[in-house]
Amino acid sequence: MTASAVSLDKSVSTEVDESFGAIAIRVVVLNNKVQLLPRPDDQEVLDIEPGEIIEEGGVKRPIDGYLESPKRGKYCCVFLVNGQRQHAWDNTFIIRDLELKYLRNRMIVIVDIDGLLPESIAKLMQGSRHQFYDGEVLHAITRRVIDTLKGDPDLIRLEEEAEQELSSLKSGDEVVKAALDQLIESHHAASPRQAHGHFQAGASTREDAAGGALPQAIHMVVEGIADVGEAAEGPFLAISPDLSTLRLKAGDRRDLRFELKPDTAALEKIQVTTNPLVPELEVAIHKEACAAEVGLTFVEPEDLDEDQFPIHATLKVVAIANGFAEPRIVERPIIITASKGPDERGPKPQPVLLDVPTNLRITSRQPMQMVAGGPDLHVRLRWNGKDELVSDEAAAWRLEAVILSGHDVGQSSFTVPAGGKFELLLRAPEGVAAGERIAGVVNAVGPGTTLTANFEVEVVDPPSPRRIEKKLEGGSQRSPPYKLIYVTKEEWSSPTCWNSAEWSHSDPGAFQAPTMNEPLVLLINQDYSLFAEFREELTARHLAEATILERTTRYTSHVAYHLWQMHTFSVRLQKGKVEETEEGNRFTEDEMREEIRRVASTLLLLTRLT
Repeated sequence: MTASAVSLDKSVSTEVDESFGAIAIRVVVLNNKVQLLPRPDDQEVLDIEPGEIIEEGGVKRPIDGYLESPKRGKYCCVFLVNGQRQHAWDNTFIIRDLELKYLRNRMIVIVDIDGLLPESIAKLMQGSRHQFYDGEVLHAITRRVIDTLKGDPDLIRLEEEAEQELSSLKSGDEVVKAALDQLIESHHAASPRQAHGHFQAGASTREDAAGGALPQAIHMVVEGIADVGEAAEGPFLAISPDLSTLRLKAGDRRDLRFELKPDTAALEKIQVTTNPLVPELEVAIHKEACAAEVGLTFVEPEDLDEDQFPIHATLKVVAIANGFAEPRIVERPIIITASKGPDERGPKPQPVLLDVPTNLRITSRQPMQMVAGGPDLHVRLRWNGKDELVSDEAAAWRLEAVILSGHDVGQSSFTVPAGGKFELLLRAPEGVAAGERIAGVVNAVGPGTTLTANFEVEVVDPPSPRRIEKKLEGGSQRSPPYKLIYVTKEEWSSPTCWNSAEWSHSDPGAFQAPTMNEPLVLLINQDYSLFAEFREELTARHLAEATILERTTRYTSHVAYHLWQMHTFSVRLQKGKVEETEEGNRFTEDEMREEIRRVASTLLLLTRLT
């Protein structure tokens, strides 16, 4: 494989069990380049879920060129004995066991079991030579492979980058136009009918309990706590936009609004913290009578190692309402990614590596968190020594980990160094309780010298499972002559919104009437707040890429179609084809602006309820 085609190539030798021996694991993730090709009729789609869409015509995945044949292309995790494949898993292993759905078409795992004891290999090979015998040895290997890969920070980073790309996914221009054409042609075939949407409950009216309103409830969720508490009096603290996970890119500002609902009490105090502490996160708070605007900005230091991304923390907002002693709390997971995506970083400068290294350091963010009874913890390290100093058979240097806090973490492993970077894999000690701390040191021992780096690990409980049932839908596309333009947040200052106004987070779209030189222009706001929430909800459910694209396209095309209908109605009104006595047949630009807001919010509301 060429380096340009690979996003990750990592190897590690790890002991399965003292009585079984060791295995070598290599994981390779290819760049995300997917193209449509015919799929054989007998090739099963293994990872489809109810309601998900798999592209018609099939998908050629980046890993297909490295697998044995189309019929065996699903075997993306192979087990080798003396270099020959004896056992294999399909991508269900990546989806269900590793929880890396968006890497399923890009990821290959090779497990070499030659390091096992001869009697262990004999137990595996006692049955058919095509597959391993399903016994205690295979179960132990399976557990070791999952524990090694599930907590890998590089795999988590690549999965987060894929989710980030999908959460900001914009509908394909030609796809939207094709669907919009179909809607308009169907409209002509059925004769023109104007049915503008009437009032639908939106984010600002949920407290009114209007018909069809979404139930507004604050979820005080603390991972690992099963009891949600007792009923309380007074208002609660609500967050807007109400997202299950907050995503923030370094250098960008994320604005949130926290308000007491119902607004029967004044907001006395409000405090914003993160756990664990993220010192680079700047918080700006503007307090109002019953609410507060909070701006979050991650200021990236020049010396911050990109290995620390993505940064996971919990945002905790505590407010005191006047007249009530109990604090009002909102907690949300927050994920902070690097300011530049994988396509923007460009080639990295190669580090200067020495024959006699002088520096060893931990690059993981400390204290690191280890889940009790969970997968291995990956402690990232970097040194300025050449890779062969520890990877060659006759290596002059050796790596070791020493636990200082008295915990027994068993046999620790190190990945093979690549460009001066490697990882220590720590197993979760048996019987360790949440809240305990594990202190240790990594030593690089060479001729006459030893380099050290200290680390600290905090043990936490595994998160409690949460299942959110949401069914989402969208809208479709066009008929000439018109021009479809997408507006982003960076272009909000342009006076292209209704009545030559600037755009805002509450404007889903607008149209500009045709002129002598320009056709009808339909403008779609890609950063409309409710639409952004909608996309993030889709990625939070880990839906397939094709499903997300189809549903965002459906919404975009329906909004564009309604803008086209509004323009058509205004033309008919000007030509006198609409009776002057019809109620509501006179629309100002401000009224049309409110109309498209109601329609867009109704579309997104319906997609959540259907």
